[in-house]
Amino acid sequence: MDTRTMYGRRVITTDVTAITADNVVEVLQEAMKLHEKNRSEIDYLWKYFKGEQPILARSKAVRPEICNKIVENRANEIVSFKVGYLCGEPIQYVGRSSDEAITTGVGTLNEYMFLVDKPALDQEVVEWGMICGTANRMVLANDAYEAESDEAPFDMFTLDPRDSFVVYSNDVKLKRMMGVKYNTDEFGRKTYSVYTDSLYFLIKDDKVNETKAHGLGAVNIVEFPANNARLGSFEIVLPLLDAINNIE
Repeated sequence: MDTRTMYGRRVITTDVTAITADNVVEVLQEAMKLHEKNRSEIDYLWKYFKGEQPILARSKAVRPEICNKIVENRANEIVSFKVGYLCGEPIQYVGRSSDEAITTGVGTLNEYMFLVDKPALDQEVVEWGMICGTANRMVLANDAYEAESDEAPFDMFTLDPRDSFVVYSNDVKLKRMMGVKYNTDEFGRKTYSVYTDSLYFLIKDDKVNETKAHGLGAVNIVEFPANNARLGSFEIVLPLLDAINNIE
């Protein structure tokens, strides 16, 4: 029933100046070492938020039949309060220019954001950030888009930070070098989708299975840290929350 001690998520960086088919596997393998540490902590905080807390493992040597296990889930309460506070109103884009073309463009952008249901996606991003200190978003081109249709030319997704991450350059610019999203099959084998600012790599069994260019012009996975330390909203009071459960 010991309280797990954590100090925020780690920033994943690389020393390489360009990611290519020749070095992407090596960069990915190094990044996964830090990501696995982050993933373990994120998974713990996610389960804690849902109510899977150390008090449920309580045992008694004396009169074990009287062993109350009450979860006073203040972690969920903290996250819900902060998400409600930050996401009370949908974000609207406004232009600082009086140029009519720019004003029209901003209006079109707001319409696109409505079509992809961005307010709901923003709430998911904020919730992940408040739980585990960071959140990831992916943007992809909408292949089904047609002019004058009721669809946006792009799709937007909130990613689970347990199986996605961003790798930055190891310098003062902290440039996004690549974004990674992976899936794990029933046998534990991982398939990685890796995006740089111009290339997409599909990696299986530590081999590049596919390489192709994309026209997005940037790394299409964006990280939204909750703060500089990437601390979750209840992470710093975990000892207090566990003590409240013990008192109950």
